[in-house]
Amino acid sequence: MKRSIPMVGLLALLAVPAMAADRRVPVQQYQPVYSQPRAYNWNGVYVGVHSGASFDRFQGAGKKSRNEVLLGGQLGYNLQMGGLVAGLEADMSMNGFGKGAKRTGGTSADMRYVSTLKARAGFAFDRFLVYGLGGVAYGSLKASDGLVSKEKSKVGYVVGAGAEYGITDNLSAKLEYNYVSLGKQNFQFANGRTRVGVNEHLVKAGLNYRF
Repeated sequence: MKRSIPMVGLLALLAVPAMAADRRVPVQQYQPVYSQPRAYNWNGVYVGVHSGASFDRFQGAGKKSRNEVLLGGQLGYNLQMGGLVAGLEADMSMNGFGKGAKRTGGTSADMRYVSTLKARAGFAFDRFLVYGLGGVAYGSLKASDGLVSKEKSKVGYVVGAGAEYGITDNLSAKLEYNYVSLGKQNFQFANGRTRVGVNEHLVKAGLNYRF
């Protein structure tokens, strides 16, 4: 009987590790850490091209309107501060790819090109940017009395608005409206002096590549 007691104790000691080995080890569940998607970055220098339409309205000319296709390019810089995006842009658009209204007599007029230097400011909703703009415009106005043509350059102003969408991290597409006023210019012809003015409505669709 006395021998059986140590034997029982020994079996009990051997059974403890065996029971521990059979027990399931709890597996720790790891929850993935949520990371907020990276906001779209509008910062940096960009270059681009644009195309669109020019709707010219003349004062002091027999031909009051001229609608043309325009082609051009732009260079700019954006600075983003939270949702606010501000910057500068210079662009140039060449006119003369369309036909105007038929001449009704007197002086005819035509815009050859227009360039702008404008400030842009707006709000970014991730990849979507809406903005307003304003600045200085410079263009070349051509006038003719039917015999002689003369061309003069004039400084004016530009205002407008636009929207831009980020297609990739570097490439974006934009749609923009510009109102350009260059005031009036004096043109001296054989039959006397004529004062011609122009206002332009420009609609541009373009692509920008940001570095």
